[in-house]
Amino acid sequence: MRMTTEEAFVKTQQMHGIAHAFGIIGSAFMPMSDLFPRAGIAFWDCARQGSGGMMADGYTRASGRISRMIVQNGPGVTNLVTAVKTACWNHTPLLLVTPQAANKTIGMGGFQEVERMTLFADMVAWQEEVRDPSRVAEVLNRLILQAKRASAPAQINMPRDCWTQVIDIDLPAMVEFERPAGGEDAIRQAAALLSSAKFPVILNGAGVVLAGAIPASMALAERLSAPVCVGYQHNDAFPDRTRCLPAPWAITGPWPQWR
Repeated sequence: MRMTTEEAFVKTQQMHGIAHAFGIIGSAFMPMSDLFPRAGIAFWDCARQGSGGMMADGYTRASGRISRMIVQNGPGVTNLVTAVKTACWNHTPLLLVTPQAANKTIGMGGFQEVERMTLFADMVAWQEEVRDPSRVAEVLNRLILQAKRASAPAQINMPRDCWTQVIDIDLPAMVEFERPAGGEDAIRQAAALLSSAKFPVILNGAGVVLAGAIPASMALAERLSAPVCVGYQHNDAFPDRTRCLPAPWAITGPWPQWR
């Protein structure tokens, strides 16, 4: 198919169901953002880039649908650091789109140029820079798949001269993997360990949320009469029912008896 690079970028997003973008409008990606209304992509213009990143993280965690952060060059990129690191610790699959100077001027100290690949290297699951306009869809597709597989942010860096180029391209195929259920032997051994445990305690984290396993976790806790703790930044991994518990001063006897 013959299309512009921004059309290929937006169509690849649509293939993956990305319908929400958070950030601040800037000239570096204006050709792509002009297509958002026709493509049915909602752009949420924020007061600050960091706030947009937090909104993207929160939206994806609450909805289960991958979204994207997009910003302008220079401080627009650096203002996302806290939000991207937060999404990394939250195991949130997000697409981070960072603009770059034109290929001919990269490294020449252009307007607000900053080394953004090194900046995000330790807080994204995958990062690539588009070197040729004809590879826009291929690179973007790979990044989104890596973000989903690793359940973490992934970064695509776009030189501004890659936009508005007309290319002949076939949109890449999406290769999705099913989540494994676990082997029979491993599940049998785990069941035996849980059944023989004297005082089992369950620790829930991002995996429980991503697997949609909160109801199963609740059923297991009730079956074992086990208390449940949650991991760092994942209070959403188990329902908050503390208001149903007796006040601490009303508990009598050692913990196992009260349980």
